[in-house]
Formats: sequence, C-alpha cells, structure tokens
Amino acid sequence: MIRLIVIDLDGTLLDNGKKISGENEDAIRLALDMGVAVSISTGRSYVSGHQYVEQLGIDVPVSYQNGALVTFGHGDEIEIISKSLLEASRARLIYTRARDKSLNILVFYDFFRLPDISTVGPSDSPYREYYRHNKYRMIFEDDPLARISDEGIPEIALEGKESLIKELLFESNSHLDNVTVVKNDSVEEHAFYEFFGPGVGKENGLEHILDHLNLDWSSVAYIGDNFNDLEILKKAELPVVMANGPDEVKRHAALVTTRDNNNGGVSEAINSILKIRGEE
Repeated sequence: MIRLIVIDLDGTLLDNGKKISGENEDAIRLALDMGVAVSISTGRSYVSGHQYVEQLGIDVPVSYQNGALVTFGHGDEIEIISKSLLEASRARLIYTRARDKSLNILVFYDFFRLPDISTVGPSDSPYREYYRHNKYRMIFEDDPLARISDEGIPEIALEGKESLIKELLFESNSHLDNVTVVKNDSVEEHAFYEFFGPGVGKENGLEHILDHLNLDWSSVAYIGDNFNDLEILKKAELPVVMANGPDEVKRHAALVTTRDNNNGGVSEAINSILKIRGEE
C-alpha cells in the first residue's frame, strides 16, 4: 500500500512561475489528511528549495540536490540525515577540462548559505532562464575555480553542447571514480549535467528517507518529469510522470498525467494515487 508520496519540484509541483498552485497544495493536504506522508525530492539546493518545504509544512525528511543532501526539520532545528561532497581534486579536474571546452560552468560551493553558486557570467544558452531565476544565488566572477575548497563542494554543473560534455566524460572517465554524474535536462543539442560526490542520486536520497521512516519502495508513489527522476521512477511502486515530461521519461511511468505542471498535474496525480490506494 502507498504510504509515502514523493514529489519533484521544477516541472512538476511548481508551475513555470515557480509557484505551488492552490489546487496542488489542496491535494497534498488531502493526502496528509488521509494518513499518507508527503516528501520532496528535488535537484534544487537547500537554499532554493526549503521555502517550498516550509510552505507545505512537510514533517518528514526531504532530499535536495539530487540526493546530495537530505535534511529533516525547519529553521534552526535542521538535522542533516546525509550529505555527500564532491572531492576537491575531482571538482578541479572537471572545472579545468570544461573551461578548456568553453562549456558554461557553475560551482555550487555551499549547502546552506547564499550566495551558493559561482560562475563567470549569465549564459545566452537555452538555459538562460535558469540564470535569471537563480541570479540571487550567484556570484559572477573571473575565477570560480577558487571557490573549490580543499574539503570539497556540493556540486559542479556544466551546460552547453551535449557532444562536448560527453567528450569530457569520455576523456575523464578514469578520473571520475567517486563522482556521480546526473543528466538533468537537454534542449536540442544543448544539455545540463551535474557532478556530485559518491552515492548521490535521487534514488539514494530517497533510500535515506525510507530508512528514517522505516518504509520500503513498495510504499512509494513518485511524481516527476525529467531525466534526473529516471532511477527513482524505476524503483517506485507507483511511478507517475507529468504530461510535460519527455517521452523517454514517460516510458517508465505507470501513470502519465493529462495535465502539465501549469495546470494542476500534481493534483491529478495525487487524486489518482489516492484512488488506487483506496482500491488496494
């Protein structure tokens, strides 16, 4: 029986204006009232995602940055359930090789404080909206490499031509042990890839949540929309993909919503999940 609904943020729970609709919030309240726990699993960092968790009053652990950080609680009462850092030597190697290929590089150097991203400047790529939405988090500077501390960092992200990113991955393969690579998104020939420390992935972040709640995958319904949701969709008992998701992701869904993230798709998904749960 489904006892936990886990929801992605961008492209799923959030509309394109980065808001949670009243309809989606009401559906989450309904699930909670029926005794079903609700959590969030997002590629967003804590500093850009925790306000939504607080808005919903979620009282179970939450997974941030594709599972690199799992926390429980709010405000000054935050407990770190798990945390993974990208080793400094690996981060510096990725940075220098990406710079040599003229890829756009974002260095995420802090889990909890703003600003938390260093980059040379805003991009004119298909991901320009990402820079606009996250400008408040960014420092534009000539040498983001200097932000990579010896103890490691949460993440490096690369965006640009996917062929160049794949070339970098091939050339650096022998140096990428203890590095988790996540393809976040692609637009035509461009792509957005993220590089994390060992053991990172939305599915691993959810493992920590399940351990904390003493649940297993047979209890999980997951609602997502994109490539970084694939592994978790493959393991969830009831995988749901949004109407706006790519066809490659939809192939891994038991349910695909008829409504997208701008039109209450999560509300539709939750109501379907609760109906299936009631029939079990």
